[in-house]
Amino acid sequence: MKYLFIFSLLFFLISCETDVTNDVTLNGAPPKLVINGGIERNQTTPKTSHIIELTTTINFLDQNEPTAVENATVTVNNGTEDFEFSHQGDGQYVNSEITATLGTTYTVTIQWNNDTYQASDTLIEAPSFDNIYSVFEEETLFTDQGYFVNFDATDPPNIDNYYYYRVFLNDVFTIVPDGGNSTTLIENDQFFDGQARTGVNPNEEVVFEIGDNATVQLLGITENYYNFLFQIFEQTGSSGFSPVGNPPPASVRGNLLNITNPKVRGLGYFYASDVTEASIIISE
Repeated sequence: MKYLFIFSLLFFLISCETDVTNDVTLNGAPPKLVINGGIERNQTTPKTSHIIELTTTINFLDQNEPTAVENATVTVNNGTEDFEFSHQGDGQYVNSEITATLGTTYTVTIQWNNDTYQASDTLIEAPSFDNIYSVFEEETLFTDQGYFVNFDATDPPNIDNYYYYRVFLNDVFTIVPDGGNSTTLIENDQFFDGQARTGVNPNEEVVFEIGDNATVQLLGITENYYNFLFQIFEQTGSSGFSPVGNPPPASVRGNLLNITNPKVRGLGYFYASDVTEASIIISE
């Protein structure tokens, strides 16, 4: 009888789910500044400009898109010179004069809403691909049937390296919310320092067909950016079974500091990254 009661209670908790969002009013908070973007060095497909996107936060139950910030002043310093980013619309600030260089620490300064924000990151070299190719896999409990892009690369020895993988399907950056992203899309070389790696699948969620164009980017990133992405992927991925529902995500602390008022911290991450890139057409 005890087990029957427990099962009935569990069934009740799972079954009684009602949408009450229209009846809930949450106290809103003043909008916070959110940054997305940075400085990239890509030797395969050199960038003609660098883009920093600025938006503000919205309330948890708000159905609108985040509001673009169009009245900020944005500059980036490379240690010796300031470069101004001009607003091109939709909260995107662009500069085409910066030449991204390895080992350089870049600092962004943002003037907005009577506050000054700053963030810094260092551009760290990424290793080259030794090979890139496609592998056909049968359907499993965890993956669909199809072609997956793989690569071989050699990790630089005696250096703490952190990597972020981007996969493009027919030139479209593709990423699926999945808790596993925190262990597949980003990696550190703790267990393969200085080793030659073969058959690395940079994104197990992206399935290709014959004739598709597959592009893989390997980004060399800092430990701080790695930790930020880890938390983002953990929160945006599935949190698994929960009979009482999943809690709303918490704010992930990035590197955008409010110099004027430290209690009002910005969100997001300003990054600097070296990018290794390679493309193939999927074939049998």
